Amino acid sequence: MLDYRSTIVAASAFMGALLVGCGDPDLPTDLRTSGPPNVTTVTVMSDLETSIDPSSEKTGGLDRLLEDATYCRLGDNKRPGLVGLPDIRTIQVCPDDLSMKAMDDGVAAAAPPVWFVRIVFDKLLDANIEDLVPLLDESGNPTGTNVGTLKNTQPVALRCNGVDIAYDGYYVPNGNKQSWPLGPALYIQPLAQTDAPTGASCTVSLRDNIHNKAGESVPADQRDYNFALAPMSFRFSEPAPDDTNDGSIEVASTSAIELFWTAELKAGAPLVIGTDSFALSDLDTTKVSLKFGPNINITPANPNGDPDPTICQGGGSDVPSADIRAYLLGPNATTSALVLLLDDGGDPSLAAGQLWKPTTTYRLTFADGAVVTPKQGGDPGALPGASDFSLCFHTTTPN
Repeated sequence: MLDYRSTIVAASAFMGALLVGCGDPDLPTDLRTSGPPNVTTVTVMSDLETSIDPSSEKTGGLDRLLEDATYCRLGDNKRPGLVGLPDIRTIQVCPDDLSMKAMDDGVAAAAPPVWFVRIVFDKLLDANIEDLVPLLDESGNPTGTNVGTLKNTQPVALRCNGVDIAYDGYYVPNGNKQSWPLGPALYIQPLAQTDAPTGASCTVSLRDNIHNKAGESVPADQRDYNFALAPMSFRFSEPAPDDTNDGSIEVASTSAIELFWTAELKAGAPLVIGTDSFALSDLDTTKVSLKFGPNINITPANPNGDPDPTICQGGGSDVPSADIRAYLLGPNATTSALVLLLDDGGDPSLAAGQLWKPTTTYRLTFADGAVVTPKQGGDPGALPGASDFSLCFHTTTPN
């Protein structure tokens, strides 16, 4: 499982790079020098995690670096194969066998929070496909750097479930089939990530104004590509259940359990905790099971006591569903908006600032039918059942 703190850093850096044009000089290394501009690969922003071992299976992760191919041009030795990533890993973009299509041909799932499409060519494009505009500082003054935009040229049509999606992007003149990111390419990103529902079927279609430097257009049979948006699904919790499930995980009585999702959560009624404002989620708390009981072996020498293993085995009392709160960490389509907070903070007996009973052992599970809804629409995401998820933890005395 990926470390969430490092993921936030990667996500922040990646989001800062979105919709920023490239001012590097043309680097035509390993590109074709004649013929029309061919599309060698189309990739989408992916949630997939990969290994430095190219033979390993793709697994679910939270990784703001990777892209998944939804198209690989057959028989073209200019298409990418095994490509090195900036962090020493590698990714198999297209199969080494040139007769094989992309692994996820036409159905590669773009990550709902920060999805984009990258269309890779075998030669440099006419740079007029984008406009260069001054990059301004916080005061509105030019910084001396220009950034690319496709706002006026609109070289593609981007649609999801048949609905046009407004986008911007830029032209990346540098790169080749071995660089990361791949290039040269057109980078296409929706202006609002939530314009398309999770699970949507999407297309990107190239228009006639895409030319190479000789004025040749993209061939007519290389204009339309399909992909999808990933569904809303549960990713992991913080803390995560451990193999022992004996309650040894320690949670501060002022810290909520964090549940991470693949898309922004739909906000419900407002919730005020102290001086902070949150929003309740639409998780039905009657589908949340919290068993609890006091820690054992509490003595003056051991004021926190030890976790009670019988709670982890299903014993103890039930926290009333009215006391269980499920609410959102953040209001925007960023990493924080993917997090659902869960606590026992509705208990009127708790002191101010406390979210759990102190010196208590808890066991968290979910009943079948426990779901949350993505803000952008699409099918709800299901929480894992009790047979797949059981988080047993204990709290300590307040500081």
